[in-house]
Amino acid sequence: MAERTRRLGPVALAWRGVLLAVGAAAVTAGTLVGDDGHWPFGPMSQYAFSVPDDGEVSSRYVVADTVDGTTERVPLTSGGVGVRRAEIEGQLPRIERDPSMLQSLAVAAYRLHPDWPRYARLRVEMQVTRLRDGRVAGTEHRVLASWTVPDPEQPRPVVR
Repeated sequence: MAERTRRLGPVALAWRGVLLAVGAAAVTAGTLVGDDGHWPFGPMSQYAFSVPDDGEVSSRYVVADTVDGTTERVPLTSGGVGVRRAEIEGQLPRIERDPSMLQSLAVAAYRLHPDWPRYARLRVEMQVTRLRDGRVAGTEHRVLASWTVPDPEQPRPVVR
């Protein structure tokens, strides 16, 4: 037996129309004047975007010099140091003003992974890749913030 479909009544349609208009207005206003802090009604910088054929692409990451004398990328994941890359990028202006915030990564690595080499120095770096006619024309690395861990063998949180 076929099911009968019911149409929405005028009140249900009006209610949905109002919600649609309010949502569309919030997204439009957020797009015009908002920033990532206004998500979901403002821009989210992780949306895909196009890069001009003669533009630049940048990527931020954290590297550590260890007490063993090696340099390695800090795994910015929940299974790595418990902090994701987006969290670092979101705090980057604060980290640039106060690089001691990087101490928390040394502490997290020490606590979560006691078998890892200790971090002696941490840097937030940015790789900038220049494009010309859509092809790589050069790569540059910039240090955005740097922190020397006071006691790499037993790192402790910075007291503020």
